[in-house]
Amino acid sequence: MDGRIQKLKDRWRESVLLRNIALLYAEVALIGILNGTIGVYLGVFAIRLGASNNLIGLLSSLPALINVLLMYPASQIVNSWTNKIEINKWSFLFTRILYLPLALVPYFPNPPIFILIVVTLLAIPASVANIALNVMFIELVPSSLRATVVSNRLMLIMFIQTFFTIVVGYFLDRILFPVNFQIVMFVGFLSSMISLYLMTLLKPPKKSALSNKRYPIELSSMWTQFKDIYILFKRDPHYMKYQLATFIYYLGLYVPMPLFSIRMVKELRFSNFVVGLTNTSGSLATAISYPYWGRKGKKLGVKRALFWSNIGISFYPLIFSLLRDSSQIVPFSAVGGFFSAGFSAFMYMALLLFLSQDKKAEYLAVNGIITSISLTLGPILGTQLSRVIGTTPVFFIGTLIRLIGTYLLLKTIPN
Repeated sequence: MDGRIQKLKDRWRESVLLRNIALLYAEVALIGILNGTIGVYLGVFAIRLGASNNLIGLLSSLPALINVLLMYPASQIVNSWTNKIEINKWSFLFTRILYLPLALVPYFPNPPIFILIVVTLLAIPASVANIALNVMFIELVPSSLRATVVSNRLMLIMFIQTFFTIVVGYFLDRILFPVNFQIVMFVGFLSSMISLYLMTLLKPPKKSALSNKRYPIELSSMWTQFKDIYILFKRDPHYMKYQLATFIYYLGLYVPMPLFSIRMVKELRFSNFVVGLTNTSGSLATAISYPYWGRKGKKLGVKRALFWSNIGISFYPLIFSLLRDSSQIVPFSAVGGFFSAGFSAFMYMALLLFLSQDKKAEYLAVNGIITSISLTLGPILGTQLSRVIGTTPVFFIGTLIRLIGTYLLLKTIPN
């Protein structure tokens, strides 16, 4: 027995890949805590502090606009570093340090506006961090293990997020406002910093040079950036069609997005616990469903599996708008979570099918820009339309756009 244990210890010390995968699992578990605190409850915090519907929409739209403006130069910055782990660490440090002011929001004049400012500023370093993480992941995890590691990370983050969402919702209803939300924001900040520390322990594969060398770069002007994107699309028209379909689908995803919380908090008057329970129901179903969708993906292929998951996600806002009682909405959220598992996994796997070997960062940046444009426009359109025609018709519009986007995606993704 001792010999077997010693062999396992030796293998652990010698295997950079094994240690990296374990660290990737550990750090994403802590991001599950971040998502179950700040990710779920920041919008609710803003609503409780008196934020308008338009401001709730801007909480998503303004950071997305920052992504549109900075994603492409961010990809150039990432490409300029040979050691992707190093740029990953620095970009996430400057991103996550900005979670701390969210715990101090009530001490500032006009707290909802202060939240909007912090979230918008946070998006600047995050534009680099998001690309750096994806490129680093591709370099650290071999293609033969990538689907398994992605699936396990998604499942792990959902389980942790689910647990903390329900615990935090229970906590929020029993502690005086706004101290309750301040504690939750600080817990989210703390978990993000521990996650960052674990990232600093990652090591490049042995075949990679341990170099922090940076190549000189020249950041493009806005015109040059979009000109480069045009050239990329001209060179790869199939990727252009895929991105058009992605833009339409994500527009349908984001148009009703701010209205879910607004409807539950302002219209249906749900408590923090019920809002958290609704999110928990969806997250738990998502986490449980990843293995199922993993098996379906192997059996059906990315394209057909994406069809079934996207159809389920498409009808979610329409049916949600017809429900009024928490006893209906909480279990229905689980149905949405089930389809979300397939959607998140297969949209990512579909994107990987289009990546150029020598220009991964540029292709990822373009994808980020396109989805960010959808995220910039969607919430603003949704909140503005809801003022004119009410929330229920906007949920229907979201369903319609998602169905159109699904059709276009299926036309572009190879079999």
